Amino acid sequence: MRISAKAVYFCLAALFVAAVVLVILNSGDSDMKRALEENREFQIKMNGEVTAVVGLQDLLDLAPEEFSTTLASSVGLPREVTLQGVQLRLILEAFAVDTLTAETFVFSGLDGYYSPLKESEVNREESIYVCFSMDGKMLKKKSEGGYGPFLMVIRGSRFAQRWCKYVEAVDVITGQ
Repeated sequence: MRISAKAVYFCLAALFVAAVVLVILNSGDSDMKRALEENREFQIKMNGEVTAVVGLQDLLDLAPEEFSTTLASSVGLPREVTLQGVQLRLILEAFAVDTLTAETFVFSGLDGYYSPLKESEVNREESIYVCFSMDGKMLKKKSEGGYGPFLMVIRGSRFAQRWCKYVEAVDVITGQ
């Protein structure tokens, strides 16, 4: 079977147009992500729809806790760190998010990483935290080479694989 040059050029042109359209569609998304990082904010969503935007001052108003845990990353040896943050369940409660029918809580990071959590994990005392400070210093933003502005931590987890750096949103997925 022989393919003509016109067919090849047509396919290449179609792929180019599709790529341009995707770039245009995603440019608004990158502007939103940049604004969230710059303003030190993250979104709360219900089944994909934004219901609230949480800022650093909101977390400070919720009486953050300080705790120590082991930070295990792929770029260094595990080390003990002191974090400051607020339990996710308290944040959701403060923003009147109905979690009675929630099945999954999906954290997303500015780097495209997703970390799903079960309802039982989120509602356990002292389990899931949204942190903003490490070792007494504000978390550096992704653009500054840090873990922030927010870091989701599963307190007491043996490894940090499910932690989510650069938190941009938590999506509460219901069974309905």
